[in-house]
Amino acid sequence: MLGKLAVRNTKRSIKDYLIYLITITISFSLILAFNLIASSDKVVELSTGMGSFKTVLTFINAVIVFVVCFLINYTTRFMFEKRSKELGTYMLLGIKKKKVAHLLVTENILLGFLAFVLSIPLGFLFSQFVSLVIVKMLGIPEVIFISLNLISIELLAIYFMAIYVLVLLNLLRRIRKMTVHDFLYFDKQNEKKMFRSSKRRNIIFVISLLLGIASLVFWHTRFNFENYSTSENISYLTICICVLIISIYGISATCADMFLSVLLKSKKLKYKSDNLFVARTFASEARTMGFTFGTLSMLILLSLLCLNFSSINKGVYQSTIERSSPYDISIYEVKKPFSDFSEYLDYIDDEYTISNSLEYDIYKEPNHQIQNFFQVEFYDFDAILKLSDYNKMLELRGLDTAQLKENEYLIITDKQYLHKVENNNEIKVLQLSNGEKLNLKEIDTQTYWYAMCNSGRFTVVVPDVYTQDLEIAERHLIVDTKEDTTADYEQQFLKDMEDKFIEVNENGEDVLQSYRINMRGTTVEEQNSMTAMIASICLYIAFVLISAVGTILAVQSLSDSTKYKYRYSTLRRIGVNDKSLFRTIKKQLLILFGVPTVYSIICGFFMVVSMNNIFQILLQSKYSYLAYFIGSLLIFFFIYGIYWIATYIGFKRNINEAS
Repeated sequence: MLGKLAVRNTKRSIKDYLIYLITITISFSLILAFNLIASSDKVVELSTGMGSFKTVLTFINAVIVFVVCFLINYTTRFMFEKRSKELGTYMLLGIKKKKVAHLLVTENILLGFLAFVLSIPLGFLFSQFVSLVIVKMLGIPEVIFISLNLISIELLAIYFMAIYVLVLLNLLRRIRKMTVHDFLYFDKQNEKKMFRSSKRRNIIFVISLLLGIASLVFWHTRFNFENYSTSENISYLTICICVLIISIYGISATCADMFLSVLLKSKKLKYKSDNLFVARTFASEARTMGFTFGTLSMLILLSLLCLNFSSINKGVYQSTIERSSPYDISIYEVKKPFSDFSEYLDYIDDEYTISNSLEYDIYKEPNHQIQNFFQVEFYDFDAILKLSDYNKMLELRGLDTAQLKENEYLIITDKQYLHKVENNNEIKVLQLSNGEKLNLKEIDTQTYWYAMCNSGRFTVVVPDVYTQDLEIAERHLIVDTKEDTTADYEQQFLKDMEDKFIEVNENGEDVLQSYRINMRGTTVEEQNSMTAMIASICLYIAFVLISAVGTILAVQSLSDSTKYKYRYSTLRRIGVNDKSLFRTIKKQLLILFGVPTVYSIICGFFMVVSMNNIFQILLQSKYSYLAYFIGSLLIFFFIYGIYWIATYIGFKRNINEAS
């Protein structure tokens, strides 16, 4: 009998909690899809950078499983609350508590199992779509079919069982402590105000607001290229995040209650339109869901940051390639400079059509004033590039050439060091070893690239006349080809030309010289795989988090629509038409969905602005982060809006059924 009852109740639960079922199904589907992608050898073989995809995904799945566990536990509690009177009635009719618990567990397992079964074909379809996106990002003109494998399904089953075991154990623990009276009046037991006095609430709000402002200001001042990566600063930023979390929980727990207090104390606002009804209806949520609002705000903030990071990462893509490999092929030797590059040019010409090539030297300036300034430990000289070679490099990149007077020099450096060299008196005048002094004309960050010289931080450009007596430190070859180079060609190049980088020492032993080969094709492949991996995982996290927030609010609202349906029936009895009633519901849902979002968006915006101190250097634009942030908001509100619309439709259905 209980089995049939469980099946019947499950069918009814599907109808009432369709949003919850869809979200759980999609969450499990996404977990399965990304596991299928990670376990696919074909995807991993697309790029060397995809090898770490599986490792990263393991950690991400742990986070997602935690979120899904929280979601299911929260929803189960509301399902239990809605059913509590029914379950209490069963006990009054003589059914033992053990049987009631067994009935409830069976219903939840059936509902979860349905989501699990539906997630397998849906996850398989998602995996094909995700693989298509990854292949598109990698720029590979082929279609990868992801096969359904047993290991990924078994892993999903483990996640499923772990989640439901934890959730159901928590449910059984709650049932064990309850009496018949508790079952019958369970919905009343949850209506407890978080703050018994407005004074305490106001103090918490003010303290939380001040903590939030202080953490965001401190975050903004510390998050820059000058010190963001130091261990000390990472500790400070971690503390900032912890303080911000406290602030978010404090603000979220108090702001709604404060808003209601202000509204209900103002006669002008209270009696305007349907404000009184909306305020009274929302009061129970505002005063009992403080912790939940805080958690939802944290999930929204994290989802916004994931969306923003995904879009910015895509924007950084081209900039990173230009900083890493502006030319198709580059080669340099350090310990024993090449005397002739002709053999390498011939080898390259056999595979590609060479459009341009340039040989240039990096010279040693013994005085090493700039080296000391940049604190390059493995250098004991300044890296000098003569002006004529510099201008040839600019011409290859289609840039305007530079002009220097005999008493001038310029520094080429990365934008991350710009704050260090700008308006710094230590390098305004360069003292050469021959006694000459050169004045700093400009700082060039536009043409900088990592392999320009081996210092990795700076290159000093001087008029040609000052390099005549200097020793050559490095010889470089840069080549542009009409065809795109590939990572495979770099490996083949290293294999075929290995003997050119090896010399025999006095003991007859092979010694590998210090050299580097850089192929634009390799950089493009690495950046493509990194972009694909980061973008897909960030979107994965963001979608699950937004869906979790939407589901929790939807379940809360739909539960209230049946719990307090008499309120809406009363409005209809006193003559309120459907248009006005539904407008009231819209306003109520907008407030409920809006409360967790406002402070999260504000915090997210200030955090993104702070991170722009770094990203503007990579994006080559000062304000492009605004476009990315707005784009992230649009994606967020699109998904969030779907949940709001679905909740509104379900709310109306419940109200109409009650009538």
